[in-house]
Amino acid sequence: MSAALNLINVSLEYPDGTSTLKALDAVNLSVRPGEYLSLVGPSGSGKSSLLAVAATLVKPTAGQVIIDQQDASALSQAERTSLRRDKVGIIFQQPNLLPALTAVEQLLIREHLRGRRGRGERERAAELLDVVGLSEAAHKRPHQLSGGQRQRVNIARALMGKPTVLLVDEPTAALDHERSESIVRLLRRVTDEFRTATVMVTHDTEFLALTDAVATMRDGRISRALVPSA
Repeated sequence: MSAALNLINVSLEYPDGTSTLKALDAVNLSVRPGEYLSLVGPSGSGKSSLLAVAATLVKPTAGQVIIDQQDASALSQAERTSLRRDKVGIIFQQPNLLPALTAVEQLLIREHLRGRRGRGERERAAELLDVVGLSEAAHKRPHQLSGGQRQRVNIARALMGKPTVLLVDEPTAALDHERSESIVRLLRRVTDEFRTATVMVTHDTEFLALTDAVATMRDGRISRALVPSA
């Protein structure tokens, strides 16, 4: 099976005063459809940089970022934006929901910005809220939802565009143990159901056994990848 996300010798450098900071150093990473990978490592190890490059939000200094067999590194900025919109779902640490919108409207606004306002979008939004266990909260606004529920809306919103790749940044950072486990299990389920190639950056190592593999970053490099024990 071909990888849905493939990073090949990816490096990323930033100017740092009179020198250069290497955030990513010849990183290679491959994630297949339906695979759920955890990315762990100390602060400053390059995890956020890797996620930004994989999301095509930042263009690498060198190397290739291949998403669904398209080399994002060779595309123009407009083409990368289109690729990201059509192929990549991003789940940020903070849900950043719009206060005035209900849960279902949070999903629909994304499609409205893409010029999609049909009945099909409403049906998909309702279906995804059901998948994440929020059917009964579809018409509640963010202040009426718990932290875990807001993160579930965040997940459903990222799935609206039917992404090939799902990139998740510290989804349990603001949640207690019980809600954290439920979110990691939900991501496991949507990865299986929607066959996304899912990469989750996390500091929470307690639930790594729910993922298929673990990649550890240090000093801008992936030092090892392993399958967690059950």
